[in-house]
Amino acid sequence: MLVQMYINSNNQKINFVIIGKPNSGKSTLFNKLLKKEISPTGETYGLTKNLIVQKFDFKNINFIIHDTPGLRRKNKISNKDEELRNKKVVQLLEKIDAAVLLIDSTENITRQDFKIADTIMRRKKLLFFVFNKIDLLENKNDFKFKIKDFLKFRYSQYNAINTNFISALSGNNIISLLNKMIEKNNLCSSKIKKSHLNNFIKKISKDSKLPKIRNIQIKPKYIVQIDSNIPRFKIFINSKKKAPDLFIRYFDNEFRKYFSLNGVPINMKFVSSDNPYAG
Repeated sequence: MLVQMYINSNNQKINFVIIGKPNSGKSTLFNKLLKKEISPTGETYGLTKNLIVQKFDFKNINFIIHDTPGLRRKNKISNKDEELRNKKVVQLLEKIDAAVLLIDSTENITRQDFKIADTIMRRKKLLFFVFNKIDLLENKNDFKFKIKDFLKFRYSQYNAINTNFISALSGNNIISLLNKMIEKNNLCSSKIKKSHLNNFIKKISKDSKLPKIRNIQIKPKYIVQIDSNIPRFKIFINSKKKAPDLFIRYFDNEFRKYFSLNGVPINMKFVSSDNPYAG
């Protein structure tokens, strides 16, 4: 049923970055994916000083992969060179399709990890929270449960969190991560058929749980998909006032559930208009 909703773009390329704090295992994962030692690895901070880009193929998909220097908190940056490296990493986010935020499981998730995640999310990029060194934990299942629960609470407004648990050193669960990246990237680059968008509008228009403005029921009238690289939609509503945040969050969550778009960045613009083609 889900396949029938989409017009597949046949995207055969995924351009992604491995990003995170120092010593989270970024270069180890980079080398493991390429099956050769290219990036320097070790416990010493700052071994990777430059952006490194390589390519590899998996399931007939061409992956372009970027290894990056570790991003430290601003108050830990020691010199202009490190400041410039950090700036280049952030600039790279504008050019990629997806970001693998690599986190050291033995350190748990930190404020700096969240800052990096927020930087990626603001750019509407496909984001994967990838917890490395999971093999070093004693109670792996308890850690996974707590992390997933915490992230669901922390990013409840997005309903768009992808979590993976790997060992970059042993290669455990890396194939699962690549499969998930292909799945989510396909959803990002596919176009939803107009008939199914119309069916969703009909369904949600009858939803009694739709939030109201001063006891007036807001109803979506029409929806168009503008772009499919980062899925962008324009939704026309029956109110001349700006759609409230509560309505937007409810609509977004229902839309994601209907089209199985959890873990995919979506850009929605709500417009007041009698003419669905206006604006």
